[in-house]
Amino acid sequence: MEAASLSNGLLEKVTWQLTARQSMEMEDQTEPPTKRQCVRRLVLLKRGAGGVRSQGPPEPGEVDDSEAEIIDSDSDPDSESSFDPSSEVEAAESSSSEYVGYRGRRPKRNRVWSPYRGPQIRSKGLQKYQEVPSDVSTGISSGSSASSGSSSRFPETGWAASMFEPLRQHFTAAARAGLGSRPLRFGTDCSGAEAPWFALKAISSELAAQLSLSLEVQHRFACDIQAVSRQFIVQNSQPWVLFSDLLERLDTGYCLQAKMMVPVPSQLDLYVAGFPCKDFSILNSNRPCLQGPHASTFHGVVEYIKRHQPATFLLENVQGLTMKKKGQAKAPITEVMEILRSLEGYQVKGWSVNSFNYHLPQNRMRVYIVGVHCRAKLLLPLDAWSSYIREDMACEPQVPAHSFLLDDAEVEVQAELERLETYRAEHGRTEIAGREGRWKATHDNLRKELGVRPDEGPLIPKGCGWSRFLSQRTQDTLELQAFRMAKKQGSIDAKDVASSKFFAEISRSVLYGSFRESQTPCLTPGSRIWIFNKQRWLIGPEMLALQGFPVDELNLEGIKDQQLRLLAGNAMSVPVVGLFLYLILAFVQFDGEPLAETLD
Repeated sequence: MEAASLSNGLLEKVTWQLTARQSMEMEDQTEPPTKRQCVRRLVLLKRGAGGVRSQGPPEPGEVDDSEAEIIDSDSDPDSESSFDPSSEVEAAESSSSEYVGYRGRRPKRNRVWSPYRGPQIRSKGLQKYQEVPSDVSTGISSGSSASSGSSSRFPETGWAASMFEPLRQHFTAAARAGLGSRPLRFGTDCSGAEAPWFALKAISSELAAQLSLSLEVQHRFACDIQAVSRQFIVQNSQPWVLFSDLLERLDTGYCLQAKMMVPVPSQLDLYVAGFPCKDFSILNSNRPCLQGPHASTFHGVVEYIKRHQPATFLLENVQGLTMKKKGQAKAPITEVMEILRSLEGYQVKGWSVNSFNYHLPQNRMRVYIVGVHCRAKLLLPLDAWSSYIREDMACEPQVPAHSFLLDDAEVEVQAELERLETYRAEHGRTEIAGREGRWKATHDNLRKELGVRPDEGPLIPKGCGWSRFLSQRTQDTLELQAFRMAKKQGSIDAKDVASSKFFAEISRSVLYGSFRESQTPCLTPGSRIWIFNKQRWLIGPEMLALQGFPVDELNLEGIKDQQLRLLAGNAMSVPVVGLFLYLILAFVQFDGEPLAETLD
């Protein structure tokens, strides 16, 4: 009996070691994980690194901020200068209370595992999923092309080829050092329209064409709280794992594709997140910043970095991050950078950039922050990246914004026009409602400032083009924007206005709306950008194209135009996020072999 007991104990120990080893090998696999692999890894997470069942997740380490440095928040907020403070079965069948980081839902048993499920329709508050064909790609390789080969209705910006040239020598060296020798592990939070995925796809295609370098990127996970974003992701990028809320996961999370708890992917090479901007935006009159209702998402991003330690991270947010709020001593970026620099093992630097300087005819100021962990080798100091960002890889658009507009006969334009006509016929009122009250006084005062005489006729005749669908307030905002534009041109004439190359933001107060010639104002989720020489506003596909997306290659089935505008307004500009991904790939050498995963 004693010998048998010893033998059983030895067998159990060997079995546990094999399970742990197989679980760790998941980090270097080239295919999406199977249900068995996920379950085994869940067992590992439950037991802990020593094979003993743990009582819960490890406590977050104390943050040492003794060496945190402060950013200079008194710099010009409109400048584009860089800122830097230094210048598994057992787990699947247990009760939901045992799952770390997930609240209120128990995964269902006896589900057929498929890593290719995604959102399709929403019913009774629950997200439904459809099967995606098993041969669909879940990664980028040298065989992936940034172009489908079919003719596109939108112009090619050529950003990937243009940005590659200054880095050609560095990529040649990177290839000799091992870039492409193994798949790169990539994941996103607040994924939106997955601009980083499309940027990596274009970069991979360019490296294959220029250097015959095969760069495979595994899309380990994506996460977004908005259903339309998850639908877009499933239809266009198919990550291995899809989460809905980064605040409801730590070491494990509920995968919407698998419909069960799965381990949260760790040891990424590239982690990208665009945390919510509402609390920092200058369009928010309160601007609560890190004390706002959406600040928890930023802290969730930080918690992922702290717990799972990606080799590099790239974060994006609005320019308002660098602007001091009235009564504040420092801009929010100061605290953000202090928090990020307190993460053990990371070098961190940020830059403020404008999409207009990187091939897109859109005025869009954004902040990008790069972090590099010490387990990756930084080949060029982050401070030295600025010359590439400001000079070598910068290029203003070669085509005007009007080149990104669809012909009025195109099906998308006609569909939106039909929707507007139908809505007005059924409801007997305009869709875009305006509030009566203070706006009239504001507009009257602005008319006086502009020198508009009461007897002057309108520059935008009432009912002209799509203006007939606008509320009284928005129509008046459009008229005032037309007067502003006409004064700038030096010709107060309705015909000149109607033939001009200007774009104007008319969705917000006339005091905050802007107009630009041959380029658009910043695209936001609520944007209504008026095109004067077409007498209509931008529609969703055009906004996506102005953000650098390959629109004619996308699967947009089941996504409404209003939802496309939301996706485009929230998205990162593809060439701009591509700029920083290019620099990371050129100047960061990732570990050749995956590190053993630790749980402490």
